[in-house]
Amino acid sequence: MTKHTFRKKWGQNFLQDPNIIRKIVAQLDPQPHDIVIEIGSGQGALTFELAKQVNTVHAVEIDPILVDYLNERAPENVNVIHQDILELDLHQFSGDVKIIGNLPYNITSPIMFKFLDWPVWSKMVFMTQREVAQRITSIHGNKRYGRLSVMTQALSDVELSFTVPKTVFFPQPDVTSAILTFEPISTSVTDLDHFSHVVKQAFGQRRKTLRNTLKGLFSADELGDFSGKRAEELSVQDFITLSTLK
Repeated sequence: MTKHTFRKKWGQNFLQDPNIIRKIVAQLDPQPHDIVIEIGSGQGALTFELAKQVNTVHAVEIDPILVDYLNERAPENVNVIHQDILELDLHQFSGDVKIIGNLPYNITSPIMFKFLDWPVWSKMVFMTQREVAQRITSIHGNKRYGRLSVMTQALSDVELSFTVPKTVFFPQPDVTSAILTFEPISTSVTDLDHFSHVVKQAFGQRRKTLRNTLKGLFSADELGDFSGKRAEELSVQDFITLSTLK
């Protein structure tokens, strides 16, 4: 395409390596009947590869210049949507929906939770900063384990599949990226808002025990054996159990 002014506010770093592109697409396990939502289609690196393998690609892009670029070049099974992904109405999609995207680093969490809380998806593949991916996949007792780890793992089976070097992007980002693969699970979380509040409170002051961080939510008797522990010592299942005490 003609010279494009890269928008920092939209976190634009475009994949250039065909081998990495194919590897990321393969991670989604695309099937001919699949409907795929792509977050931030950019110049179509993943879009056009996906379009060869699936029924429909809904390519969501916020940059009007790139929307025009995609509309001019996309095959018929690509539906280009000019919209902020966080404002996208998910009710318009049904069927076997898979989701893929190179997530803007500044809004990774809001995007992830928008889709994790949506019961229709069958698989998701996201590219994030490696540091964020390591936090998401950490287990209790690890120094990276925190609110993001608990919330994500309570709602999905997630793994760090592989890392992506800075050199395969243009412009080159400052950090190494990683690919996260999400599979749906049958979660035991019954009240997501309450669960989220409990987890947020628990990790609000990491060095304090739960009898202090959660004193406004539970009594010491209700906390029982959890009372003297810190948030990082609790497993994801412990947090689910904790959230059902009331």
